[in-house]
Amino acid sequence: MKEREITRLTNIWSKVTRQDDRLVSRVVIESTRPPVYQLRRINQAVTLTIERAVPNLYCDTLAVYDGLINEITVQPEENKVTVLITLNHQAPCAVSRGEGLPARTYFCFERTYLSALFAGRGFVIDPGHGGRDAGASGPVDLLEKNVVLTMAKNLKEQLEQVNAQVWLTRESDLFLPLPERFRLAKEKKAHALLSFHTNSSKDSRVGGLAVNYNPAHPGGRRLAQLICQELVRKIKRSVLEIRADQELAALGTTPGLKIRPVTISNWVEEGLLRNPTFYEKIAVGVMNGLRRYFTET
Repeated sequence: MKEREITRLTNIWSKVTRQDDRLVSRVVIESTRPPVYQLRRINQAVTLTIERAVPNLYCDTLAVYDGLINEITVQPEENKVTVLITLNHQAPCAVSRGEGLPARTYFCFERTYLSALFAGRGFVIDPGHGGRDAGASGPVDLLEKNVVLTMAKNLKEQLEQVNAQVWLTRESDLFLPLPERFRLAKEKKAHALLSFHTNSSKDSRVGGLAVNYNPAHPGGRRLAQLICQELVRKIKRSVLEIRADQELAALGTTPGLKIRPVTISNWVEEGLLRNPTFYEKIAVGVMNGLRRYFTET
């Protein structure tokens, strides 16, 4: 190929963004000039074959897991590059191009399936502890009652974006007895109570996530497993345990979980809690677990 004919791919990234007053999963391909490509759809995969192209980027699988897009894989071949986008489900895709350099090609996938799946479902999100009950503390200065409130607010935002109805048991540094938290879930006839906590250990080297579930709900363990799996994908923490929690049985048949995404006493994981993006990843992981559960049931 002549050098002037070559399209060099310089970057590929993905983001959930708002377009025309609706949310889309947008894949952006940046290149030295507008690419010439063929687009094929087979079931839940979209393949872009970009002719006369070479990658000027690290060719690997980009893990997205945003509720719609799973992964993006870049595969260099002779005289061309193949970009494979795998989805959780089929979704309409609109293509557009930006102006200037680098040349940007936008592939926008509609998230209407998620909005339809969560519409009409209600969730009570419970930031554990609060007020005089600080919960566990990190090796530097973070308190469990504060970080779980941030987790809860991020999950509320994620679920409201997909048309779910959400109630928080507390929105500030307030102490609430456990029966009041459970009563709200029953009064609202919530599809699940999602209570955020953190693990803690005397050994600061111990780290990982855990999920406890209401044993009185038949699908409780499966829901906990799915949320664990999706949290591992998003935040890359190991699983300490998935177990029944008799305290949650007071919810009756209402699904209930205690979600502990990290061990706050761990030096590394307390550090992760200082990054706002980490809270977004936790929220998306929990939302993905819920998506899989309601798709199954």
